[in-house]
Amino acid sequence: MSPRFDLRRRVAALRIDPYLCLVILFSLFAVLPLAGPQYFFDAHDARNTVFFLTEFDAALRDGVWYPGWATDQALGYGYPTFVLIPPLAYYVAEGFHLLGATKVAAVKWTFALATIGAGLAMYLYARHVMGRRRGFLAAIVYVYVPYHLVDIYVRAALAEYCAFVWMPLALLAFHQLARRPSARQMGLAALALGALWLTHNPTGLTFTLLLAAYVLYRLLVAPVPWAQRLRRAMASLGGAILGLGLAATLLLPNLFERSYINQEQWVRAGYDYALHFLQPADLFSPAWGYAPGTPGAEGVMSFQLGAVALILATVATLSAFRRPAHERSLSLFFAVASLLVVFFMLPLSAPLWDQLTIAALLQFPWRLLALTSVTLAILCGFSAGALRDAAADSLAGDLQAARVHAPTLILGLVAILASFPYTLPQYTATPASAEGPLLSIEFELEYEDMRGMTAWSDVMPPDSPLVAQYLAGESLTTAEALAPGATVEMIRAGGASDELWVRSETGTALLFYTYYFPGWRVYVDGQRLPDEALQPAPPYGLLTVDIPPGEHRVLLRWGDTPLRMAAKAITLTSLLLALVLVALPRLSFVASRGRLS
Repeated sequence: MSPRFDLRRRVAALRIDPYLCLVILFSLFAVLPLAGPQYFFDAHDARNTVFFLTEFDAALRDGVWYPGWATDQALGYGYPTFVLIPPLAYYVAEGFHLLGATKVAAVKWTFALATIGAGLAMYLYARHVMGRRRGFLAAIVYVYVPYHLVDIYVRAALAEYCAFVWMPLALLAFHQLARRPSARQMGLAALALGALWLTHNPTGLTFTLLLAAYVLYRLLVAPVPWAQRLRRAMASLGGAILGLGLAATLLLPNLFERSYINQEQWVRAGYDYALHFLQPADLFSPAWGYAPGTPGAEGVMSFQLGAVALILATVATLSAFRRPAHERSLSLFFAVASLLVVFFMLPLSAPLWDQLTIAALLQFPWRLLALTSVTLAILCGFSAGALRDAAADSLAGDLQAARVHAPTLILGLVAILASFPYTLPQYTATPASAEGPLLSIEFELEYEDMRGMTAWSDVMPPDSPLVAQYLAGESLTTAEALAPGATVEMIRAGGASDELWVRSETGTALLFYTYYFPGWRVYVDGQRLPDEALQPAPPYGLLTVDIPPGEHRVLLRWGDTPLRMAAKAITLTSLLLALVLVALPRLSFVASRGRLS
């Protein structure tokens, strides 16, 4: 027996999937620009992403396991950033930081992990529905589709980029749940959907609509009696409800506490969705820009679908009627879905956007390019050829499992080479402030419109007493005693609390350089003041309390409203239930084995 033949047998015996290995290997080329010491701080959200991690880390180190308040934003007045935006990507980045990475490096490691994770997630889904060869091609197109690369090297949008991991996994989990309902599949579906929402809520919202259409399609084409379809539909609905329950800690505050912030500043002017519809030419233009702005502006970011993705998807759609019925219906579903998603990015869909009040919170119709990245990548997989053999698609481990189909490999390389020039960021020097809260202050001094306001803010603060302290690198004094002769002595300023001594002969009003917001708690000598004792002071809505005469130790501490506490309880309960459902078959197996022994 030749050594080469023996190696094939050994590889096959180990059940190594060569296509999975190639997906990991080829995905690495997409993150090569992250390997060096440089970063790209001029990317749209690059600085936001890093100082969000700084705020997240500070809150965690101050004892808040689920951060809500970003203490250094709004020129040091703070902002309820993590009450309203999903935290999952920052938990991952924080993990890298706790392992010793700088904050910039932790963000880069998270981007790299999300790149490989997205490729593997798409491969797992596509392999299941169309086989290994075509699953490999779908995964490579997914990783290198232009908007995916825009999200990392032009926008540096960490949360949205990480959402690319969960979309294919949610498709796979709900595909299985609608096909063969089980407790385990329901738990997996809930985990995937919940993780998507906890990573990026705009993608969670838009993708959930696509996912609902996909599940409905699966139910309608299944050759089973209507009673069985109904059971599958109920199982899918149960998985979705449990998934949304997992995300309750994010969803409920967004539904009922968003009115506590000044929402207008995030949906008007440059954030008005009406300014961000695409023209058909934008979808086909190969121009690659780095500037933020409205579509059509010179040097603006690319909104293209991708030449390779479009060509391969067109081939797959045109050849759909020559394939088996189940493949034909699946490819046509994703072709129609792609067209519908594209329609909602064009000005023709403006009347529909105008009827949806939640549409303004999406800000940019071109965000839907994330969905076309999914639908077109799956279509591209079908272009890898109509031939399917059990040996290539099976994990049984025979000799064919160790082979790579050369034409499929070539198509994957073409997809990489077509987009590889787009993996070039605009490197910048890393500022000295990158690892600390000063980065947030510098950003807001440069971009005044990014200073968040709460509902109690009458005007946007032009400055704050904290700015000079940040710029000088001083320890922060975060409050002011307003009575004549009263003094404040700081004990510490933390990521979710401030502690200080207040001394006054006649009592004093204490003004914290912190926005008033539901959830703050003030303790005087260990005794919590009633919530009604905390008041917003005009014009900026800063938190004030009355302190009695004498010397007192005052603690300002971030906490939860009853709504947020209930939301977290729902999330933890849903997570526990989902994990139990996933573990049920394994637990049953262990129990039965114990009885046999």
